Amino acid sequence: MEELKKGEKLKIKFNISSIRSYEISCLIKWIESDRISLIYPENDQSLTKYLHEGKEVEVVVYSDKGIFAFDSIVMDSPFSRDFIIEYPEEKTKIQRREYVRAPIRTEFVLTKAEYTVKSQTINIGGGGVRFTSDKEFKISDKWDFMLNLSKNNIIATGTGEILYSIKQDNNVVSVIKFLEIEEMTRNKIIKICFEEETKKLRMKTNTSNNMKGFV
Repeated sequence: MEELKKGEKLKIKFNISSIRSYEISCLIKWIESDRISLIYPENDQSLTKYLHEGKEVEVVVYSDKGIFAFDSIVMDSPFSRDFIIEYPEEKTKIQRREYVRAPIRTEFVLTKAEYTVKSQTINIGGGGVRFTSDKEFKISDKWDFMLNLSKNNIIATGTGEILYSIKQDNNVVSVIKFLEIEEMTRNKIIKICFEEETKKLRMKTNTSNNMKGFV
């Protein structure tokens, strides 16, 4: 159970028809050896009818130990006092290439010896950063970096490798892959990206529901 702890977020994916599925984000309320109690999101009350006892769901957990995925079933529905899902012994740790990227704009500083380049991120993820600057980088070059996520109380530092660098209009768009970064910091970045993805999904769903009201 060391992968999870109270208060962490996880994502639950489930089918609502033969051709449609949905995802919700829940907080962990408590954990036992074979089950997890969750705090059901208030904004998704309309979906509780699909999460009856015995319902099969897919779960992805973004924790400080990494990203874990497993299949589960609903043991107690959201209509019960506690919304509980099964916590199986078999879990899969997701590889870094599967990390979600989020369109977060923030300061990104690269340094090599005495040379410093200040840039702006286009999107970030657990594996690296896409950014824009006025400098074209050499592919495979190694740079030290500082990613400013002060709004989330994170200043990420480490070393990365330039994957590509392309001129676009008056700027240069580049991608750097993280080579050295503290694993706990990486996992915090992943959690931020997951939260941004959840917000985007919820906004898309709310917009779709509002449009239906005009039909």
